[in-house]
Amino acid sequence: MSVVFTCAHCLIDGYDFSGQFTELLVNRSSESLDLSAMGSGTRKHKGGAKDASIAGKGHLNLGSSLLDPVLFSGMGLDATLVTAFVNGIPAVACSTTGGYGLSGVSVKYPLGASYGALLPFDFEAQSQSDLVHAVVLDNALSTAWSTDANTGTAIPLSTTGMSTDESLYGGFHITALSTALNSAGVSAIIEAASSSGFGASDTRITFSAKTCKGGQWATPIPSSALSTDQPYVRTVVTVATGTSSGNAANGLIWVGQQA
Repeated sequence: MSVVFTCAHCLIDGYDFSGQFTELLVNRSSESLDLSAMGSGTRKHKGGAKDASIAGKGHLNLGSSLLDPVLFSGMGLDATLVTAFVNGIPAVACSTTGGYGLSGVSVKYPLGASYGALLPFDFEAQSQSDLVHAVVLDNALSTAWSTDANTGTAIPLSTTGMSTDESLYGGFHITALSTALNSAGVSAIIEAASSSGFGASDTRITFSAKTCKGGQWATPIPSSALSTDQPYVRTVVTVATGTSSGNAANGLIWVGQQA
């Protein structure tokens, strides 16, 4: 199916900068190693290390806590969670395509233009992890998570359970939260179960509590720690009560499964 590229999204740690981007590029590549030797009739190549990046261009926003100060201060920082959706953010349980996430380092942020032009920016984050197909588990960018536990929809991540050669990945963006939260902040887990009813489940990924906007890349869970008969996953996001029972938080949490 052809896609008109008009509704891409880019989340960088605790910020959704989609409205400032005019271009978005998700790149996954592999080195090609030359193993040719004397006597070979043709040059021979072998696949090498994989590489990935997420890059974009757009119009600069100089406002406080907006694009410019965030990208400027984030230059060179390790473990920056970047998630891109190339055709809108899919509804939970409706689509497993179009989302890509990585833990990376911001390596480029040039800006400048000729007189009279809208001031552009250029951004690139290079991978410190594999590039993962990101499946949305819970999207609270518009409708906030409320106080206490917020249990997401159970989705079948695969039809066969966790593969014996695949790892489980996860990303957690917190884009807004109440200021009255205590140290318990906003935390989340990703659970797995054999059925959508989740009568019995196992916690596979735990995201630590945060009291400010940010992103978390979960340490990949190897196949040896997973169960091949648990194809269903869901998230539970907990917003601490703190000094108010009306606390809330916004964000997005995704999961991925691949070799």
